[in-house]
Amino acid sequence: MRPFTVRRCVRWSDCDPAGVVYAGRFPLYMLDACQLFGQHVVQPALPAGVQHRAPGKGLEIEFLSPLWPGDVFDIEIHPGGIGTRTVHLLAAARRVDDGRPVFIGRVTSIHVSPDDRTIGVDVAPDLRAALEDQAAHSGPLPQILHRLSPVTRFAKG
Repeated sequence: MRPFTVRRCVRWSDCDPAGVVYAGRFPLYMLDACQLFGQHVVQPALPAGVQHRAPGKGLEIEFLSPLWPGDVFDIEIHPGGIGTRTVHLLAAARRVDDGRPVFIGRVTSIHVSPDDRTIGVDVAPDLRAALEDQAAHSGPLPQILHRLSPVTRFAKG
């Protein structure tokens, strides 16, 4: 759980007829891992009855190597910073067999009012605390994540 890691195995249905993973699957792998991070790290840290829901604001991904059916890879999710109304999650995927990087990326969410999703609200203190705790216990960011546009941890903005 620290760092939070999701293991995936490429299915044939993820691939084109030549057996290479469709480019569009990589963001889905990353978003699925971020959703699991929310379910297993963020949600349990929130008060009972409070749901964490924040729509996506941005997605950045860099493809580093291809995948084929049966390939197994791990996706590490790291808190990447908290703004006033935004949260950044960073992802680093590596092949299990040889450790080769597959992709890196960032998912940015914006926090909105539960009553009107067009109104931004500040990140809740409980969420901020859960992400800071996860970052503190996950160790340093993998060096490869520094290839993304400026990576800051828990800077205001």
